[in-house]
Amino acid sequence: MRAIIVTHPTPKDIKKIFEFKDSDVVIAVDQAVLALYKQRIKIDLAVGDFDSLTNQGMLSQLNVIKLNPIKDVTDTHQALVEASKMNPEEIIMIGGIGGDRIEHFMIHTMFFDEFPQLKIIDDQSEISLLHEGFHEVRTEGYVTFIAYPKAKISLMGFKYTLVDYLLLTYDPLCISNEVIEEHGMVQISEGRVLQIISKKS
Repeated sequence: MRAIIVTHPTPKDIKKIFEFKDSDVVIAVDQAVLALYKQRIKIDLAVGDFDSLTNQGMLSQLNVIKLNPIKDVTDTHQALVEASKMNPEEIIMIGGIGGDRIEHFMIHTMFFDEFPQLKIIDDQSEISLLHEGFHEVRTEGYVTFIAYPKAKISLMGFKYTLVDYLLLTYDPLCISNEVIEEHGMVQISEGRVLQIISKKS
């Protein structure tokens, strides 16, 4: 079973970028309820204070966890907590990248520490956490690696290769690389990195 969390800003055509399975549990965060209704995607659980949802009547037929607007966690964080209680094989967040409230996206990138199996996707990007070991990368887009918080990394099959490079927090060296062979190979010998794959325009 996979837990699929849909949050704002939500892609306009989710089914175009993501294939749902019958066994998926779909969690809508706050105003994403409206987006999922419009796209005719089932909702198994709605989580939030729903201060951004103009039509509260949409919640009447749903399983809802309603949060107090005055709280110590974001709606999306609480959705992740609820998802983790289900012991899913994967937790995938759809949306939540960019938007008018950029601070929320910055916080979303911090969630990987608590939920290391998390993957975040939208129309243009895919973000995941790489642990120690070898990781194959197949993409025609740009690939960025960010220390989380530090890692020793080697890159093979990329335009810019590395051998046992100590990547530290705030080091921008590994931004916008490209795979130039059939696939790229990433070796993390120490630590963890965020991998961001972005489509080319």
